[in-house]
Amino acid sequence: MPDPRLIYLRIAIVAGGLSGMALSYKLWLSARFYPLTPVLPFLKPVPSPYDWILFGVALLALASCAFTPRAIPVFAALAVALAVMDQSRLQPWFYQCFFLLLGVAFAAPNACRLIVAMIYFWSGIQNINPGIVEPFLRHLPHAAEKLAHPLSLAAPLIAAALGLALLTRKFRAAGIAAALGMHGFIMIALGPAGRNDNDVIWPWNIAMAAFVVILFWKSDAEAGAYEGWFQIVAMLLFGIAPALSFFGAWDHDLASAMYANNRNRGIIYFSGKNLDKFPARIAGYARKETPEIDSIDIAEWSWTELNVPPYPEVRVFKNIARNLCGYADLTLSIKGKVTLGSKGITTTSYTCAALKKLAAH
Repeated sequence: MPDPRLIYLRIAIVAGGLSGMALSYKLWLSARFYPLTPVLPFLKPVPSPYDWILFGVALLALASCAFTPRAIPVFAALAVALAVMDQSRLQPWFYQCFFLLLGVAFAAPNACRLIVAMIYFWSGIQNINPGIVEPFLRHLPHAAEKLAHPLSLAAPLIAAALGLALLTRKFRAAGIAAALGMHGFIMIALGPAGRNDNDVIWPWNIAMAAFVVILFWKSDAEAGAYEGWFQIVAMLLFGIAPALSFFGAWDHDLASAMYANNRNRGIIYFSGKNLDKFPARIAGYARKETPEIDSIDIAEWSWTELNVPPYPEVRVFKNIARNLCGYADLTLSIKGKVTLGSKGITTTSYTCAALKKLAAH
């Protein structure tokens, strides 16, 4: 008889995944202005209207997973195809949805527990910085501003600790309470009563809270108990690989660093005289820097058109700028994330000539 927890978990994953994909539907289409960044340069986007068909089939396959685990391999294959055609689709919630569904398919609840616990642990470690909670508290009552500094220090440590607590029997109840409290705080701060933005992660916050209850509430299971090769994969990808991001050797969004301020940022600069060379839908994102220079913030463009943050890797920013070079000459400026061993924040610029030369190699 199937484990009831895996059935409930499967339904929660599907609900969160479907909501996220629906709220970011343009991300999954080719007919858009924000450029696609395929894993391999020779891969071509699926032309319209077939991109809509592929998106619809993927949604149908994901919805079917709620009714039968036999649909999971079908969705997994479609998910890989979508991600290979555009790296921007590797949003943290989609990446987590993919592997949690695989955990259900392989009947590996302990591997799923490990994935969820490690997401909390690394999200806490990634966010240890003095300003992490200011954006949240800014939209709460004025009295909450006094809590900014102590919470900035405590919140990431609490998140990391609750991840570890979930892996133990003794402190599991405290970990569950802390996780539910944290998601409640995030929803108040980012939801309609707070900033009322970033709605694509609202359903995943609710889903994560559900995962915690489903997987850990009244469970005496040892989260580290060996279940087979998939648990090793889960440990490698969610328990060990995120540490590589501190050396720049693992992608930011795959390291549970969604809210971390330490990330790459890309801005495209060009002469204001060339603004009319861009399509109107792209020119609309331009901001006046000086009387002669305009700019396009890649993050703002991604949020506005796709309703998701940009995939913050240098290779993706280069590809986006390279696509715009087809309209006019420009310069891509990348403020790099700070990594262990680096000399602090660095800014690197690339002209169209440099971008094309790099692509040729």
